Amino acid sequence: MNSRIRKITYSAIFIALIVGVGIALAFIPNVELVTALVFLAGALMGWKSGLIIGGLGELIFSSLNPLGSGLIFPPMLFAQVLAMTLVGGIGGLCRSFILSWQPRIANFIVIGLLGGMLTLFYDICVSLAFPLSAGFNWQGVLTTLVAGLAFSVIHIILNLAIFLFFVPVTAQQVIRAIPYFREEIR
Repeated sequence: MNSRIRKITYSAIFIALIVGVGIALAFIPNVELVTALVFLAGALMGWKSGLIIGGLGELIFSSLNPLGSGLIFPPMLFAQVLAMTLVGGIGGLCRSFILSWQPRIANFIVIGLLGGMLTLFYDICVSLAFPLSAGFNWQGVLTTLVAGLAFSVIHIILNLAIFLFFVPVTAQQVIRAIPYFREEIR
């Protein structure tokens, strides 16, 4: 099988995983693996593929979300897709760090902060979508951000832990198990 077909196939598998895991965990408050899977896709497949996988995976997941389709509120959908597109790209930019990751204190701090910061970025994008599109003034925007703070803190802490214990180990296991990912991705 040629490299282009394999790349498309693995991209489709990642997108299916993102959508499936997103839907499976949708009813558990503050728990999601979409961010980690999008980041992992970027780390394993490169930043360009990470951008595409993150954007398409989030678009499909948000559109099919059993708690409410993102298609109902396009500004929110746009914010979600934009944020996850960037998460996938950043995963690709962190490829060498993730694939050479060793269990050292500094590496734990970096991967934890990375997971926390990407989650914070996503939460800010999504939290700003409504007040900005509805024409709120800056006080209304700030009030909306503060109101979502409790959700965001829990979400950030959980994703920090998911990044610590899931992303580097999973990436290295996939690299060992599937030869395609050991090849240099352009």
